[in-house]
Amino acid sequence: MSRGIRSQATTAYSDARQRLPLEWVRQCFGKLAEAWLVFGRGPSAELPVELLDGSTQRLRPHGDIGQHFPAHRTRRKRAYWCVARVVVSFCAATGIATAARMASLHVSEQALAVELILEAAKRLLYVGDRNFGVWRVVRAAAQGGGHALVRLTQVRARRLWGRKHLPAGADRPVVWSPSSHDQVDPGLQKQPVAGRLLIIRAHRPGYRPQTLYLFTTLTDVQAYPPQRLLQLYGWRWRVELNFRTLKSTLQMDQSEAKSAQMVCKEFYAGLMAYNLVRALMAAAAAESGGCPLELSFSKVQGLLVSLLTELFLSWMSGPARKRRLQWLLAEAAAAKLPRRRKTRPNEPRAQYHKPQVFPPLKGSRQQARQALSKSLSES
Repeated sequence: MSRGIRSQATTAYSDARQRLPLEWVRQCFGKLAEAWLVFGRGPSAELPVELLDGSTQRLRPHGDIGQHFPAHRTRRKRAYWCVARVVVSFCAATGIATAARMASLHVSEQALAVELILEAAKRLLYVGDRNFGVWRVVRAAAQGGGHALVRLTQVRARRLWGRKHLPAGADRPVVWSPSSHDQVDPGLQKQPVAGRLLIIRAHRPGYRPQTLYLFTTLTDVQAYPPQRLLQLYGWRWRVELNFRTLKSTLQMDQSEAKSAQMVCKEFYAGLMAYNLVRALMAAAAAESGGCPLELSFSKVQGLLVSLLTELFLSWMSGPARKRRLQWLLAEAAAAKLPRRRKTRPNEPRAQYHKPQVFPPLKGSRQQARQALSKSLSES
């Protein structure tokens, strides 16, 4: 190692990460996620629950990014920002991202979810919102050896029920056959799926009541009664918090990469960093006997960042490193989220003033500035 060079350039680092194969990075993400799930998935009679959801990532149109991730269009013109669509499956118990896919906006979230489920091929329970309440996602879960619990739209629930009137509190066995509008992805068998259709009137204190139309392939009513299925679907909100952590805390809402392949590499690398913090939270919760979802992600991340350099120092002995790891686990277990003492009151959907409506801008903004300056000088 040269002692005379004191350069701050990142050329060598940039060249090294460009030489990393994308498939190798994706496989590292999957293997590390599977290894870290040991902290949160203990012996249980129920199926492990996975939460499905999708989001987007904003990109600048550098290099070949516009070809692989084209910009979305408005009614007037093509936008500047390119947008990538992502679908991630999170472990409901720990929040660890177990699988992920990235594609352009021309690929739907349902297609990415089907690809993700078929590749996993594990005995899991996939929970999704109305966007994933389609036949292809349910068929993929059943074909992969798992189960599905998805929310349906009212129109799709009526079609599946066979009647226009949907009685509240119903729990009926149905067979979901693909219609002419349902898409069949490559590798997906075009067979009906047996399951249950539930109409549940859900009401939580402090929230407006709403009617949920749920379909599940869990046909055992004794093991999974309607209230248990409602509780499992209520866990789906955790995926929104996970995406908020990825975008806000880890700042993965936008990528500054200069190529489409580097965008995908940074995406999987960011998920690995996210999983590292989640794994530490799960290990700390298992050590203290608590729940990993009760811990603060940002606090645990700060503890890990402050100790990473110290843990990998060559001069630190084995017992000293072990003591620091025990200290890290204890501090992470104590980094709990604050509990709200007061319940949130119901807020009326009203506003004080009407929004200001400005006239439409005609021409360029520079011409409008010149016209405004001319009118002000004349007055």
